[in-house]
Amino acid sequence: MFLHDALTRRLVTYLTAELPTYQRRVPNDLDRMRAELRPGDVVLVEGKSRISRMIMTLSQSSWSHAGMYIGDALLRWGGPHAEDSLQRFGSEAAHLVLESDMAEGVRVKPVAWYGDYNLRICRPLGLGTEDLERVVTEMLRHLGLRYDRRNIFDLGRYLTPFQLLPVRWRRRPLYLGSSSSREVICSALIAKAFYQVGFPVQPIMSHSTAVNRRTVIARHPSYIMPRDFDLSANFEVLKLHLLPTQGRAPADARRLGDLD
Repeated sequence: MFLHDALTRRLVTYLTAELPTYQRRVPNDLDRMRAELRPGDVVLVEGKSRISRMIMTLSQSSWSHAGMYIGDALLRWGGPHAEDSLQRFGSEAAHLVLESDMAEGVRVKPVAWYGDYNLRICRPLGLGTEDLERVVTEMLRHLGLRYDRRNIFDLGRYLTPFQLLPVRWRRRPLYLGSSSSREVICSALIAKAFYQVGFPVQPIMSHSTAVNRRTVIARHPSYIMPRDFDLSANFEVLKLHLLPTQGRAPADARRLGDLD
């Protein structure tokens, strides 16, 4: 057990180390995000670490991480986590994102913490206030749980050239969070919360030849990756990080219009 824990800590340290080549391509308007984000919105993040690069490469996506905006729900929830957030973040504790971190487990961070990252906001379509509250409550129930450690070693396999892996390890990549424990990963945690209200992140069409009809089934949460929120027809992509144009066309658009 001691050796396993020591190896896990070293692997986590290596995987979460930030790489110096990260570039933020679009500035984030944090004031606008605080004003317009709603509880239940999914925040997709292009991470800076080795593990982020691995996930983006394996999933062929720009997004390596996902969190859920919960606003001031934790303060209304109360308890030790709420008190700790108030002490650490002050007024920013009213604008929190709940996420699952490889090193620290399920935790909350203020929106301002994401200011230096490339982001995308995905809003669930058609969910009422009561359903959104149930989704956020389900997320809050997981606060303090640790990251799925089996998933860490699953990803660690891909540090090794694929052809050198034993055949029994060459299972489908990105079947993340496959452990049956309550340990969680970021996108699977969010997907499970939405499934509690019958809201699939990435539905699959299944064809039944017996009755010649199609039915919609939900992909298991373990298969949900950050990119699935971006691609899902059940989520709207918001451009909250872009500055408003205040009723006038941007200069580039006006110049293009002059060519017509």
